[in-house]
Amino acid sequence: MDALLFPLLLALLAGFMFLSMRKQKKRAAEMQDMQNSVSTGTRIQLTSGLFGTVIDAASSDFVDVEIATGVVTRWNRLAIMRVIPTDEAAATYPGHTAPEADYSDYADDSDSVSLDKPSSDDARDTDK
Repeated sequence: MDALLFPLLLALLAGFMFLSMRKQKKRAAEMQDMQNSVSTGTRIQLTSGLFGTVIDAASSDFVDVEIATGVVTRWNRLAIMRVIPTDEAAATYPGHTAPEADYSDYADDSDSVSLDKPSSDDARDTDK
C-alpha cells in the first residue's frame, strides 16, 4: 500500500501542473491576440491604469496612444491590458458624469433615516 502512495501522489502533482500550465498558456495566447488586434481608434487601458485612444497601430512593437487632447505617447504593445468595449468607453473620459437616476419612484418616507442633528432631548450624553 505504501509503495503505491508515493507514485500516485507524484502522478496527481504532475497532472495538476500540466493543467495549470495549459490554462496559463491559453490565457497568454488570448492576451497576445487581444494586443495584436488593437487598431486605430480603439479605446484601451494600459497596465499602468491609464486610459487612452489608439492613434497609430501600424507597428508590431508599439502603439501611439492619445491620453489627453493633443497629448500622444508611445507605448509598447505589451502594455495594453484590455480593450474597452464601446458601451463602456464614455465612462473612461475625464470629466464624465454618469446620468442621474430618477429616484422619485423610490421615495418612501416611512423607512427614511434622518441625518439631521438630534434635538436637545435626544442629544443627552449617556457616557457619564
